[in-house]
Amino acid sequence: MSRLKLAAALAAASALGSQLALAPSAFAHVIVGARVFPVTLTFDDPGVADEATLPQFVWQRDAGPQNTYQLQWEFDKTITPTTALIYNHGYDWFQQSGSKARSGLENVFITGKWQAFTDAEHEFVVSLGVIYEFGGTQATQNIGGDAYGGTSPTLYFGKGLGDLPIGFLRPLAVTGELNYNIPDRRLNSALDNNGNPNSLNGALSIQYSIPYLQSQVKDLGLPNFFGRLVPLVESTWFTPTAAPAGGVPSTWTISPGVIYMADGFQVGIEALIPANRQSGHNVGVIAQVHFFFDDLFPGSFLGKPIFP
Repeated sequence: MSRLKLAAALAAASALGSQLALAPSAFAHVIVGARVFPVTLTFDDPGVADEATLPQFVWQRDAGPQNTYQLQWEFDKTITPTTALIYNHGYDWFQQSGSKARSGLENVFITGKWQAFTDAEHEFVVSLGVIYEFGGTQATQNIGGDAYGGTSPTLYFGKGLGDLPIGFLRPLAVTGELNYNIPDRRLNSALDNNGNPNSLNGALSIQYSIPYLQSQVKDLGLPNFFGRLVPLVESTWFTPTAAPAGGVPSTWTISPGVIYMADGFQVGIEALIPANRQSGHNVGVIAQVHFFFDDLFPGSFLGKPIFP
């Protein structure tokens, strides 16, 4: 994906009442020293792994009233221990009071990703990637994809605070993503011509890992369920960077929630809270089930790099 585009696309669709693409997501968990960075829900995390999201569900209620539902899936395959290809797709339903419901496939996203730098001692990781959106997935009468795609060079990073002498704050971690989208067809006027403006997309998460607290700081004897939780807050934003923007607004969404880390999979749920007027007026929800094939099938094609 770019899951990073998810909140922006939902908000923009609400603000414009248009057929903007609702982008699918792509994620991976990454282990750096004692730190496990879980799969974030609204944007990609900074590592590569063999895994899949099956499924992710998004609901947003907008002005109108208008309900947007998204069912999404994603598959990550490592090529080498530090590189991967990621496939993202989904299906959307768009219901507005007084009109017929519309639905359609999202555009396909393929990401090439390289985990370029890993410092286990300092729980620090940086990855580089290129996301390509294949346009033209949907029929014009449906909603879900755009006629045109685009290319997004992308930077990912993660930093755990476990190397700092800060006691019970050591389980904190920060992850982020930043990309610049270059559409296959740019808007050339304020009128809709099925193009999109160049845009800057960013995201940040603040996480508190209770599994890290229990294993690396102090075992508080918590029940197993609570000892596997990772409370977090994610924030995503989108802004056009080239004129004309054609009425496409800058958007900002904040997503507090929690992730349950099991053996071989995780389950997460977050609220989607508009942080500016252009992002809408109602709170939505995003939920995800994600499987770690490198844990579940470590010796198989699904669970290890093609070229180890």
